[in-house]
Amino acid sequence: MSAERLRPLFSDEAGGLHEADPGWEALGQSGANSLPLRSWIPLPRGATVMHLPHRVGLARPRGSAGAAPLPGWAVTAVLPVGYLRLLFPSYLDPPPGRDQTLPLYGYAAVAARAGQLVVAARRSDDFAPWTGARPSSERIRAAVEVLQRRLPRNRVVAQLSVCALQHGCLTAQNTFLRRHEGALPTSAACNADCLGCISLQSDSGAPTPQPRIPRAPTAGELIEVGEYHLSGAGRGGEGSMVSFGQGCEGEPLLRERALRPVVGELRRGFPRSTIHVNTNGSRPLALRRLIREGLDSCRISVFSFRQDLFAAYYRPRGYSMEEVLECARVARREGAQLTLNLLTFPGVTDSPEELELTLSRLAELEVEQLQLRSLNVDPHWLLSRIPPLAPGVGLERMLERLRRELPRLRLGNFTRPRRLGAGAVVGAGL
Repeated sequence: MSAERLRPLFSDEAGGLHEADPGWEALGQSGANSLPLRSWIPLPRGATVMHLPHRVGLARPRGSAGAAPLPGWAVTAVLPVGYLRLLFPSYLDPPPGRDQTLPLYGYAAVAARAGQLVVAARRSDDFAPWTGARPSSERIRAAVEVLQRRLPRNRVVAQLSVCALQHGCLTAQNTFLRRHEGALPTSAACNADCLGCISLQSDSGAPTPQPRIPRAPTAGELIEVGEYHLSGAGRGGEGSMVSFGQGCEGEPLLRERALRPVVGELRRGFPRSTIHVNTNGSRPLALRRLIREGLDSCRISVFSFRQDLFAAYYRPRGYSMEEVLECARVARREGAQLTLNLLTFPGVTDSPEELELTLSRLAELEVEQLQLRSLNVDPHWLLSRIPPLAPGVGLERMLERLRRELPRLRLGNFTRPRRLGAGAVVGAGL
């Protein structure tokens, strides 16, 4: 929506929400810069509003060009899936002794307008399998118990039971419900130490929302669960899908030898299904061999195409940006669906040099879909660990250039099956 003066919000220590006096203007932050909320939407259903403990919120007094502290803690919103954050909250760093790293959420700037909450964000996708009504907890629990009885010693089932029941992972729930995209967690190890990793934090002190699978499953265990899911998900038709590389595991391409028979068996049994991998793009030869076994879709995670920013975020072991680019080229040469998952952060993703390089790489690699995901991480903690960048031009301007300069590129948030059946609900992206 268009720009107008929005009222700041702040919180007291007990969590009470307050609206600032009319003499204040709400601010958000992009990189190191505090900015007014010039683009916003009403707070969407499913968003969570919370305060940031010991972090004093910043706002702009009317008639001033700068930011000043509010009389309370900063307030933020965590958005549901299918929304893209445009700014994160503007606040002061906490005092010494209170500077515990924030949990791994995608913090978005919020404000008040005529007594209603608004957020610096926009809708990024409405693919029905992800944004539609969620199944009831009773239905999920019953489905989990069915597969637990059927495969009582299967390590994939054990991991996905926790993910589905305790962590609310929709892909894990889908596996038991035998619908849409089903999860096949594969790897307990990783060759990166990402700053925003949701399954293992080595040095931030932030809790991990989806603890990593403790032991790698066998090929046989993966085949058992994959066959169970695909035989029920549209009876293995065009809209059915399984994926390796979940949030609760490491890097699936490290387990290429174990995955080859899994991919081959599932491809033979379900020739119309999509077999997909979410990967950091570190092992091009492994990806090529899996595609030749029957893998037909991959999503490569990217924070930046610059080697220094890439290395600062992923902290890779034994690979570089060149391997990531080669994985994308392999997918295109071998005929697999190629999606890039761009981890967006205001003031980084839209920094001018960063944006130009992103546009160039997307065109060069002939990417089919770009998924725009808000990076879940403590904003100030992240900025202290990456090289400084020029101020961003705004994520909305970045979207405008993507649409204008790469008109064939699909923008969205979720991976689609390679082949969608006639009755499938596709949904629109950005």
